[in-house]
Amino acid sequence: MTVPAVYIQHYVSEGIMKVSAYIVTLNEEQRLGKTLAAVKQVADEIFVIDSGSTDKTKEIAESYGAEFVFHKWKNISSQKHFGQELCHNDWVISLDADEVLSPALIAEIKEKMQNPTADAYKMKIRDMLPGDKKPRMLAKTYNNIRLYNRKKANMPDDLTNDRVVLGEGATVEQLKEVVFHYSYISLTQIWFKLNMYTDELVRTAVEQGRYYTHLRLYTEFPRQFLIYYFKKRYFLYGTCGFWMATTYAYFRFLKIAKWFEWRALNKKS
Repeated sequence: MTVPAVYIQHYVSEGIMKVSAYIVTLNEEQRLGKTLAAVKQVADEIFVIDSGSTDKTKEIAESYGAEFVFHKWKNISSQKHFGQELCHNDWVISLDADEVLSPALIAEIKEKMQNPTADAYKMKIRDMLPGDKKPRMLAKTYNNIRLYNRKKANMPDDLTNDRVVLGEGATVEQLKEVVFHYSYISLTQIWFKLNMYTDELVRTAVEQGRYYTHLRLYTEFPRQFLIYYFKKRYFLYGTCGFWMATTYAYFRFLKIAKWFEWRALNKKS
């Protein structure tokens, strides 16, 4: 979808670059409000890209002034690319429904948008575990481009995970403050999400011709558990850390198991 140039906006009256935000949802009534309340402080337009929520996601989105748009689910990168193309401004923020800009990050973004010194900015996305009021010192942290000028960067629709691809010569800087990542609602919710995600990863692996060995299948779960529990320091989080490390290790195993299942079901007789 191409946005007519006449709708492209650049500045607000006081000289700050206008920003659009797009957020992908599916039944996010429990978390979306916090996300919208925060991003509303830096974005002058917000698009919520939904794939068929049956809860109050639509009502919550519209109560914060966001535009709610249905888009049939294909994969996460497709949803985000669609959201990006709806935006009218050059500068955009990509967020998940469980990601909340911290107050300090909101202030930092406002300052950067007065005079951007890069074409894209990375944000540290830090996990919030059950009961946490703020991220723990050693909490799991992702560091991804989430704020970018779409004239210089792009969120592609390419059957892979959601990541921004930079154009030739585009520059990137790191924002200091963090995004609060409220990924946990329940084990049921996490397993549902990871089950869907592994289906997408298998389709991508098949299209790209990836190959996994039987040794990888047999060793993936224990190896990944040790990585999550010790290397990624989930042991510091007590009982919660144990069940989270087990869950993510199984997710890694499930991707490979589904790949072997696909080969068995599609074996030529």
